[in-house]
Amino acid sequence: MFRKLRDHDGTPLVALNKGDLQIDGVLDDEGALPIDQQVHVQRLGDGNAYLVRLVDDGKVPDLVDALQPLVRDE
Repeated sequence: MFRKLRDHDGTPLVALNKGDLQIDGVLDDEGALPIDQQVHVQRLGDGNAYLVRLVDDGKVPDLVDALQPLVRDE
């Protein structure tokens, strides 16, 4: 899914798919974002990729754990 990089008062922003957030249990029962939900954004490699992880109780999920569902067992 392509998203447009936007400028919000000098800060670059990218919107996340609300349907994906709903599936992942990020949104509340009314479909609203929690007011205090934090995310951690990490630049990967030479800057062609960014990883966004939801912060839970002040902790950033381990990178290996975050990527594990994407890795096939061989």
